[in-house]
Amino acid sequence: MCGPHVMQQIDYGDSTTRRLGEGHPYVRRTGEDGSVQVAGEPQPKKPSMLGRAVSRRNLFRLSGATGVAAAVSVLPTGVVAHADAQGLLGRKVKDLTHTLSSDFPIFYPLSPPPVYEQTRFLDQDGFNAYTMTLDEHSGTHIDAPAHFSDESGFLDEIPVQSLVAPLVIIRIEDRAENDATAQLQAADIRRYERRYGRIPKGAFVAMDSGWSKRVDIPGAYLNQGPDGVFRWPGIDPEATALLVEERSIVGVGVDTTSLDAGGSDNPDTHQILLPAGLYGIENLNNLGSVPASGATIVIGASKHRGGFGGPARVFAFH
Repeated sequence: MCGPHVMQQIDYGDSTTRRLGEGHPYVRRTGEDGSVQVAGEPQPKKPSMLGRAVSRRNLFRLSGATGVAAAVSVLPTGVVAHADAQGLLGRKVKDLTHTLSSDFPIFYPLSPPPVYEQTRFLDQDGFNAYTMTLDEHSGTHIDAPAHFSDESGFLDEIPVQSLVAPLVIIRIEDRAENDATAQLQAADIRRYERRYGRIPKGAFVAMDSGWSKRVDIPGAYLNQGPDGVFRWPGIDPEATALLVEERSIVGVGVDTTSLDAGGSDNPDTHQILLPAGLYGIENLNNLGSVPASGATIVIGASKHRGGFGGPARVFAFH
């Protein structure tokens, strides 16, 4: 990649000689020396919002305003119109993602911790960059169907339509406080539906056990006991079967290390969900700040070919 400081040092030779790219609609120059300004789309006839970058200062300024609507003034008209049509303007946005770092509590018997090595430095190379080495299933991440099946889809094959879905949050925090291996049961699903109505078609169902609050307490998130067993809440296999066979969902998620409760003899919930062509999200965060019904989840899943899973940026509108 060629940085601006390099592009501006291009020698165009004698000014009477036709310069490379002169007159081409995809090359812009500025200044008497003909230095390159932008290489991209043609120069618009009039200033366009599409050509304006939102500066860091503008982003900070927006943080003091209310909700998504505060950002409307810096968005292109088409984006505003689309967001309004989808009913997103004026709604709150909550980040459901943990910050990934080398000290995030990864389930180390199966996955190594992330490694970050800075390989480029601003003072030496003109830019900063890391080389990252991490397991697909690190931090807040998605499990693709192929994670537990040779016949189901890889990460890059998950339909994008299924990554934006009505969000159903079923809370079991009251039980998880006293039972580290509490599970979301079929009875919890039916209790939820008596209060909020049947789970919508195409919904994403998340278990909120309150476990994400433990992530910064050393040892509390993986919760390994003196007997060597890791204990955390999960989704009961029978509840998973109900969601897969009797409801029309796109996936399920948990605010713990695994869809299956810690200490389970077998990963039954994984084995029921993923081969059915659905996906899972593990290590969700901040579910307690989102309403149990009425929100929309957006999953920014990574898209590497043949992936069995990958880090995800997950957020909710409500």
